[in-house]
Order: sequence, then C-alpha cells, then structure tokens
Amino acid sequence: MIREVLVLGTLIYILIIAVQWIDRPSLWPQSLIICGALVLATAMYWFRNELRLQRWEAVALWAAVLLFVVYGLARMGGAI
Repeated sequence: MIREVLVLGTLIYILIIAVQWIDRPSLWPQSLIICGALVLATAMYWFRNELRLQRWEAVALWAAVLLFVVYGLARMGGAI
C-alpha cells in the first residue's frame, strides 16, 4: 500500500510541476530535473532491493547534510 501511495503522490507532484511549467515556461529545465528525480526516487522504492536502497538512502542523507554545511559556510563567508 505504501508503494501505491508513493506513486500517487509522485503523480500529484508531477501534475503540480506541469501546471507551474505551463504558467512559467522559463522553468522547464528545473521542471524536467525535478520530475526525473521524483520518478527515480519512486522507482527506487518500487523496485526494492533492501541493501541497495539503504546505501542510496545513506548517500542521499549525507549529501543533504553536506549541502547544508556548504550553504552555512557560504552564508557565513558572505558569498550568499
């Protein structure tokens, strides 16, 4: 049931992104990237291999943490 809800949520988000893309055509590169990331994330959970999934979850978690650190350092340094 969780996988089906995840697919439904992904489809809803893709619909929202499509509406935003129609409203602002200049957002098409971001729209494609976000849709691709959503489809990739949904596919990873749909075609599940526990070991591979845990490894990618850990990579995504640490990437998010490191991006926050980089953002904080850039903010402190005055770059942003």
